[in-house]
Amino acid sequence: MLKVTQYYISSSMLLLCITILSIGCTQKNSSTATLSTTTTSKKALIQQDQTQSFDNNIMLTKTEINAQQKLTLLKQQFTQGIALHAPNFHKQPFHTIKSIIDTSSLYQFIQNMPKGGLLHTHSGGLTNAKWIIKEAQKISNCYVYCDQDSDQFLYGELRIYDKGNAPNGFTSLSQKLQQHPEFEKELYALLTLKGNTNSSEDVWKAFEKRFMRINTLISYRPFFNAYYKKGIVDLLADQVTHLEIRFVFSHLYDDTTVSYPIETAIEDLQKIVLELQQSHPNFSLRLIYTSLKFLDIPIINTKLIEAFELKKKYPDFITGFDLVAEEDRGNTISFYAESWKNLDSLETIYGFKLPLVLHAGESNSTKNVNLYDAILLKSKRIGHGLNLVYFPSLIEKVKAQDILIEVNPISNQILKYVSDIRNHPARILLKEGIQLSISNDDPGVFGYEEVSYDFFMAYLAWELDLKALKKLVYNSITYSTLEGEQRTKAIQALDNSWETFIKKITASN
Repeated sequence: MLKVTQYYISSSMLLLCITILSIGCTQKNSSTATLSTTTTSKKALIQQDQTQSFDNNIMLTKTEINAQQKLTLLKQQFTQGIALHAPNFHKQPFHTIKSIIDTSSLYQFIQNMPKGGLLHTHSGGLTNAKWIIKEAQKISNCYVYCDQDSDQFLYGELRIYDKGNAPNGFTSLSQKLQQHPEFEKELYALLTLKGNTNSSEDVWKAFEKRFMRINTLISYRPFFNAYYKKGIVDLLADQVTHLEIRFVFSHLYDDTTVSYPIETAIEDLQKIVLELQQSHPNFSLRLIYTSLKFLDIPIINTKLIEAFELKKKYPDFITGFDLVAEEDRGNTISFYAESWKNLDSLETIYGFKLPLVLHAGESNSTKNVNLYDAILLKSKRIGHGLNLVYFPSLIEKVKAQDILIEVNPISNQILKYVSDIRNHPARILLKEGIQLSISNDDPGVFGYEEVSYDFFMAYLAWELDLKALKKLVYNSITYSTLEGEQRTKAIQALDNSWETFIKKITASN
């Protein structure tokens, strides 16, 4: 009886094992099928995301693919280096990492890359502050204010006065630097911004003072011409061939004339352009007439009329209108509703359009809704657009209206909108299919001249590739205010310089 029972148990165990193995095989086949289905679905989702990306229409040639491989190698070498020697690279202020960037082969690659157009830079922050000090001290009647800030003047403010007529508190800049050479370093710190303050509001107060210290100096006609020539020459060396400046107009003056007509600034700039075109025939310059968001409505109405008058006289030179100031503190775009209504009337009266190219969304707040107004006003491009990511309906509007967002990575970090450029909202916008360009905002205030640094930081922090860089570069011409034959020539010139660049990269070891 015992043997029979043992046999029965053994037979049952065998049957159980066979059943478990059978179920296991069935489940394995089912899991394999599920994994296969998941893999297919995953590929489809990845493809869908790639199709939606801002650069989906760019196809690299075989030569460009070879260049991409070199670029990837340079990136790997650089990231390995900072991992060892600068592990907090992306979180550090720009001025502390600039020297690391300057010595890298990766930066040399970006420097040599054609940039196309620079679409977002400001008249008061175009040129290197060290050059400003050096050039200003050559002017015998340039004075610096050395007293405490007052209602009229700021410590470190530079102004031109007839000899012997400078107000109390001002001293000759050249004499000051001769007697106190260490003052040059202090003055440079007063003219640049490192972003060392604790909040975006504090940093904006310091930021605005940088412009106030040089505004009067820049309007001194001899300095004005030297300033813009220097700024443009630096950009030409950085492979920029088209420039659009947010230009705040003021009356120029010199030692004999108290105030020149406002057109003088345009005519002087046109002469500079003609001179530089002798060596850089493809260079072009356009001005976006810019005023300030803290001014009253009647003043802005007057500014709009002045902008139309200037565009009437210089139709190919004045190509847009903008208002600037700290967004979370200044007037909103909707505050100027009356002015925007006048814009429609002015376009009818003058018989041409003056496109809006508005600053909007330079904020981390969902309460800042300037983007709604900028988009509904059909702004041709939008400066910064940082908080666009908070408004899903506007993302769709921007894509539908094909509006370009002008992104300024280093500026956004220094002005405390992003602490780590890897977390910049533009990284999301690129994947959403929003078209972007890279600009430098106010490089002279931030301690540099080029736009290459902004390309470098975007490339590295946003994990871009050559395809993305190419799209960003071409966007700067496609979405510029150049029109018709001018735009066609600019694109052809960019095609030629890009092809030359790629050939040179792939030919080098």
